[in-house]
Amino acid sequence: MMARQTREQLKRLNALTEAQAALGWGVILVLAALLGTIYVSQASRIASVGRRVQILQNELTELKRQNNDLERDIAAAQALDRLQAEAIRLGFVEAEPGDIEYIIVPDYPVEVVETDPLEIVPTVTAVPPPAETVREAIWLYLSDRFSDFIRGEAREQ
Repeated sequence: MMARQTREQLKRLNALTEAQAALGWGVILVLAALLGTIYVSQASRIASVGRRVQILQNELTELKRQNNDLERDIAAAQALDRLQAEAIRLGFVEAEPGDIEYIIVPDYPVEVVETDPLEIVPTVTAVPPPAETVREAIWLYLSDRFSDFIRGEAREQ
């Protein structure tokens, strides 16, 4: 009777061990399938992002080429001989000294430099008065910089 119980316990133990082994292998297979799916998914995403980057790089190269072509066309359109020919075609003529009218602006500070008796070249020499206080100096500096910013100009330091 004892041998019979021992045999039954051994059978149950063997069945339990086989079930545990099957369950363990099942868990391992599920985890392997899950990891494989994640790996394939990530590899697919990386490949599609790489392809998108390649497409964008090709577009950038094409846009740079088109930009260079446009810059070349602009340079050709701004050539002096072409501009002179277009001006003549439109009816422009070179101005003679008698054709030029000068407008005099009252109280505009200029320094007149005479190089030729027939030609007077005005040179602007407007110099603001020096600031009397530090606060005024800072205000003049900032307002000058801000007005340059509004006009879209930049000064080199």
